[in-house]
Amino acid sequence: MKRFFLVFILIFLGTSSSLLAFTYQPQKPFPGSPLLFEVSEEVEKIRFLGREFYPFSFKGKIYILAAIPLEVKPGRYRAFLLGKQESFLEIQVFSKKYPTEHLTVPSRMIHYPPEVLARIKKEVHLIRETVSGFSPQSYLDGPFVWPATGRISSPFGFRRVYNGVPKSPHSGLDIALPESTPIKAANRGRVVLVGDFYLNGKTVILDHGLGIYTVYCHLKEILVHEGEVIVKGETIALSGKSGRVTGPHLHFGVYIRGVKVDPKVVLEVFDAL
Repeated sequence: MKRFFLVFILIFLGTSSSLLAFTYQPQKPFPGSPLLFEVSEEVEKIRFLGREFYPFSFKGKIYILAAIPLEVKPGRYRAFLLGKQESFLEIQVFSKKYPTEHLTVPSRMIHYPPEVLARIKKEVHLIRETVSGFSPQSYLDGPFVWPATGRISSPFGFRRVYNGVPKSPHSGLDIALPESTPIKAANRGRVVLVGDFYLNGKTVILDHGLGIYTVYCHLKEILVHEGEVIVKGETIALSGKSGRVTGPHLHFGVYIRGVKVDPKVVLEVFDAL
């Protein structure tokens, strides 16, 4: 189990000062990683990298889950703790090298007919709009759990370059699974989108509140409906190979305030609770 990194901040407000102690994990955050803060109850929110992140409670402690976008360059950035008192901490963002694969494929595999391209753009917009939403209520029920157990066949951030043209980094991770494997909700949440999309296939998106979402794609069968509140570990679907895939697997994604982060690291930082 990893230890939280302990940080002490001296807050100066006019002539008064107080010492605020809090922790965060991982100790060496990087582009594409979540950042889980443990804070005092006086902290109402954290502003970091242009976004605001809000607290939730678990076992009598207060946490805030933030995110570092993939495009952020390594360096020092200020995290502002806002509430009755205000302070900031400089967070060191470390470098992270993600794997890249260069492939040469027939043109038809990467260029779509106009009608298909129009559908893809509409569906991508809908998914991005959904995971960029914000619900003030937290549904979170402690640490996240794996939606299924299997080999990670494609990691988060993996980038493919087709015929010299780079594609977007992988927005989640792929778990290789036999068809019809039960897929579980990674945490308590509300079903905010179900659909059958050209690229992602049959998809479920759960809203865990506070701008935190999980995404489950390439499903064979969806077992839930929009608007349902799902408990952590509940079976929400069966794995499959719907959409544009080469074989059965689950694409599992996590978004925090619209920022895609590595799901594996999300589970790891919550293991420290």
